[in-house]
Amino acid sequence: MSEFALAAPVLILLLFGLTLAAFYAFRAAAADWGVFVTGVAEGAYKVPASGQARGTVTWPDIAGAIGTAGLGDEARQVRSGIEFNHARSWVYGLELDETHRGAAFFRLWRFYPGPPEGEIE
Repeated sequence: MSEFALAAPVLILLLFGLTLAAFYAFRAAAADWGVFVTGVAEGAYKVPASGQARGTVTWPDIAGAIGTAGLGDEARQVRSGIEFNHARSWVYGLELDETHRGAAFFRLWRFYPGPPEGEIE
């Protein structure tokens, strides 16, 4: 009994820490996915589709922090990035700080049906 009483709090904290780490890893993967899919959607379609691509991200706070910027139609490049910092108080006065920062540059080809604009055969 005494050994269990000494080991139980440590095991509970270990399981709780593993759960928090898994939750953070899942949110980080969602942020990476959002940066990737919005960059591809913005660069692959002539009509900006990044709003629809942001809808595939599970959490609205992460989806709202993702941004894209086209670097010109001639360059066919898109920059997609995220900058997200959220701190909040938790139990026993602990401060949880979650930060996601990242950017990706995409050089994409756009495929359009028919001949290029301005060329008539």
